[in-house]
Amino acid sequence: MQPPIVKGLPILGSAIDLSKDILKFLGKEYENQGDSFIFNLPGRRIFTTRSAEVAQHILQKNNKNYRKDYGANKLKMALGNGLLTNEGESWFKQRRLAQPAFYKKRLESFFDTMQQFTLSHIEPWKNKSTQTIYIDAEMMQLTSKIVVETLLGSDITKNLTGIQSYIYDIQSYLVKIIRNPVYEWYSAYNGDKKQFENIIQKFDTILYDVIQKKKKSDSNNDLLSMLIEARDVDTGEAMSDVQLRDELLTIYVAGHETSGYAIAWSIYNICKHPESYQKVKDELKLVMPDGVLTMENFGQLKYLRAVIDESLRLYPTAYIVGRESKEKDEIDGLEIPKDIMTLISVYHLHRNPKYWKQPNNFVPERFLDKAHPLANSDAYFPFGAGPRMCIGFYFALMEITVVLANLFYHFDLKLVENQTIEFEPLVTLKPKNGIQVEITNAK
Repeated sequence: MQPPIVKGLPILGSAIDLSKDILKFLGKEYENQGDSFIFNLPGRRIFTTRSAEVAQHILQKNNKNYRKDYGANKLKMALGNGLLTNEGESWFKQRRLAQPAFYKKRLESFFDTMQQFTLSHIEPWKNKSTQTIYIDAEMMQLTSKIVVETLLGSDITKNLTGIQSYIYDIQSYLVKIIRNPVYEWYSAYNGDKKQFENIIQKFDTILYDVIQKKKKSDSNNDLLSMLIEARDVDTGEAMSDVQLRDELLTIYVAGHETSGYAIAWSIYNICKHPESYQKVKDELKLVMPDGVLTMENFGQLKYLRAVIDESLRLYPTAYIVGRESKEKDEIDGLEIPKDIMTLISVYHLHRNPKYWKQPNNFVPERFLDKAHPLANSDAYFPFGAGPRMCIGFYFALMEITVVLANLFYHFDLKLVENQTIEFEPLVTLKPKNGIQVEITNAK
């Protein structure tokens, strides 16, 4: 059975609607066409789905039939051949090299660093009775500090000060050329492409300097040191400087932005739901009676973890997963054409009423028990799935939990009234106008 095809404009297809609001466009057409459909952009066709069965087939069961898509190839303009964009035998070799650095026990060695940087970041807030902050911006700053420290080590953290401001510009440029192929041609004339290339050059100067200094350093308690020391089990080869550069930038961009926004969306959800707010507060008082979070009591924060899982369901920061089919495929009678770009909308899959009861409601309890009537782990993909599942998912969950636990233990948080919360879906799902929160010392 052929998927239904959206009738778009001549030549442009659905490019205008997609560029305006990708989530609104996809959501509307899923309602009109069903869980899977095809739409057109200038020069290419796109297959998209919110079906859990189709997503599992593409990402897990028949993953070898799917390569990275057009969008990932454009991300290479910034990220090179890091784990996010690389593929084939080269990706497999790189993943095998990097995997030991992300083993659970090794990542747990960063727990104290996460705790230290969180407490340091929020300490100045205790000096004011009440203040209003953009919590998403604050969390981006904090997760940037954490990922730089754990990735590079304190001795060279200062080398990356200020580069966070470049990330938004890079993302904005890449998203425009992914969603509107005409823009890439136009950007060569209006100066945007040149500006993008200049930013990448500045990144490269910083990153290659960091790599050379780290190779001469005695420090070995950070991810970069682990990546430098990694050797291929068959050949004994180490990563080249170019590979190290690509992984550094990939880990930095993916590692701080997804976590930062996940924390912000979790705070938004907790503050919006008084019953969940109180449950979080009660659990923190029980697990952290002296206000100290440790690796030992960290695992006891069951309800907070459920809050995080439910927030990632409703607001998955990695809201789209893209692939491209190598050969024609079929899943449950549905045909996926050869050489077609596939977009799995994790956002819409996580809210698909076919799999989730009360799909748009915030109900953390559904993640406390797999037997809960609202639970469905088979339709939950916050970190992707299959062999390319996010290598840093445990790092992210540990970091998000540490930050939220300390925030809600030490402070009372309240959403500023009459603010409009909207999405800005770039590479990650960010709040367009920010999320304003009033913070006071906990009573």
